Amino acid sequence: MAIPDNPLVTRAKAMGLAMRFDRDLIPSTRRAHQAALWARSRGGFERFHHELLRRYWEAGEDLHAWDVLEATAAAAGLDGSTLRAEVEAGRWKQPLDEALTGATEAGVHAVPTFLVGDRFVIQGAQDQQVFAQAFQRLGFSPRTTS
Repeated sequence: MAIPDNPLVTRAKAMGLAMRFDRDLIPSTRRAHQAALWARSRGGFERFHHELLRRYWEAGEDLHAWDVLEATAAAAGLDGSTLRAEVEAGRWKQPLDEALTGATEAGVHAVPTFLVGDRFVIQGAQDQQVFAQAFQRLGFSPRTTS
């Protein structure tokens, strides 16, 4: 299902990023979040997270599907079968619940959410100008190149 005139897609295209919105179903991300916590415990979060987002936004893959999560782990240099066994055993349910509670208590109500300088919470995929204003209010001015 395409979303006409979606400002997020428009900004992504302007930056050369691909985003797919041709899905009939938005997948549950609880399993993917548990998998990400597992990847963090193995020192592979950044690679795992990058690959997971690529698979969702560019390839249109289902983040709830085990084959996608296991392939994502493998692409990040991690063992997908171990990921599946630990998530299925429930090992990452409580840590995820605790992380979600902490995020809610910190005022996070949207994905993505950015905390800028421990003072400003920017929720949702915002335009670059929103971030520039937050940094200016913190006393940072944009760099110029000559």
